[in-house]
Amino acid sequence: MSIFFTDQTIHILENILHGVIVTDLRGHILFWNSANEEIFGFTKEEVLNRPINVLFDNKSELPLRELFRKCSQSEPVYGHWHGVHKSGSRVWLEIRAKLLKDQEKTPLNCIITLGEIDKLKEAESRLNQSQAIAEAILSTSSDAIITANSKGTILSVNKSVSRMFGYKNDELIGENLKILMPFPYNDNHDKYMNNYLETGEKKVIGIGRETQGLRKDGSVFPIELAVSEIMCEKSRIFAGIIRDLSSRRELERQLIEIGNEERRRIGRDLHDGLGQMLTGIRMLSESLARKLNANALPGADEVDEIAGMIKEADEMARSIARDMVQVEIEKKGLILAIKDLCKKTKRMTGITCNLVADDNIEIENHTMALHLYRIVQEAVNNGVKHGRAKHIEIRLSKNKHHLALLVDDDGVGFGDKIKKHEGKGIQIMKHRAGIMGGILELKRTEDDLTRLRCLIPNNVEYFV
Repeated sequence: MSIFFTDQTIHILENILHGVIVTDLRGHILFWNSANEEIFGFTKEEVLNRPINVLFDNKSELPLRELFRKCSQSEPVYGHWHGVHKSGSRVWLEIRAKLLKDQEKTPLNCIITLGEIDKLKEAESRLNQSQAIAEAILSTSSDAIITANSKGTILSVNKSVSRMFGYKNDELIGENLKILMPFPYNDNHDKYMNNYLETGEKKVIGIGRETQGLRKDGSVFPIELAVSEIMCEKSRIFAGIIRDLSSRRELERQLIEIGNEERRRIGRDLHDGLGQMLTGIRMLSESLARKLNANALPGADEVDEIAGMIKEADEMARSIARDMVQVEIEKKGLILAIKDLCKKTKRMTGITCNLVADDNIEIENHTMALHLYRIVQEAVNNGVKHGRAKHIEIRLSKNKHHLALLVDDDGVGFGDKIKKHEGKGIQIMKHRAGIMGGILELKRTEDDLTRLRCLIPNNVEYFV
């Protein structure tokens, strides 16, 4: 069966970039444009009047039959199939086909347009491979991975999120990220997001930080959070990677407890061993000095001076021993220990140091009380030595969410350079807060005070 195209139509079909093939209803090739020669390598003379299946491999036999069945029934045809080049290599093709009819609606021919999509398929294959790798990483990662939009709405989560936070995945999709944050982070989240979108000021994105997560059962646990930002079709997508620090904190707690026990042992040895020996030597020296004086023998003054030096060494050893022995905590023990620290600070430096504490502050956990005491002790020392403060105020309060420790001093502080001056003392204080599942920050207040703030959640899992 022949085809009836005008010369103008044939000229157009010969010069378009896509391959165009016209067949009869049995599938024999009646028209072949020049673009097909680049796709298949066959000349027009080599394929005219031959069945079209010479251009496809055996796997395409059924799709070809389906193509002509649909074409003969005037159904639209579209698909991706492998063609065969003259050299024998396979070619990925995008194919569309349509039935041509005469004026009486009698089917005449099937017109097929095709384009080579090897590069598209290669890119698709790479994309599929990348997606498979990403899925494998997401599904096997022990870290929780979450994506969210600029409103904080959760878009996707991996399996570790469910294991870490106790939610099923479908319970989180569409929820705000605040569902995974304890107080006060959940209250500040929207404000932080809006501030970042308006100013571009980054506090977490691209930086990473240690903070806290909130499980479905209400327990709070320490986490390490890293957030990155992705621009996707003019939309912001935030990806967060969360690592559970509970095991690390437990190990650190055990190491600190071992260190504390060693400090207590050394303190007891200083007090009971060296202290008693120095006391005995001092008493013997004083007795010897009295005998020398009584008998008017030379050397009495020197021996008396030695006895005084031994007394000073004894007092110093006992002071060191007291600092090394754990703070005795029995509910109100922390309050008493801090009050004693305030009295000692005022007596030794003349600086006013006051404690304001809620009546409901009762901390029975010895380790927690010791950490809090050491934080207060370091903060007071910083105010005295570095801040040149004249007044220090310590506040302990507790609400349904957390225990709050505030230490304010009116010293010179660090101004805007606080972060750059974080020495070992501040780092150790932050570490102690982290061990308790809490946070610690140092800042300059609007009324020009240096403020240390430490928040410890009431329901942090370790101290429950």
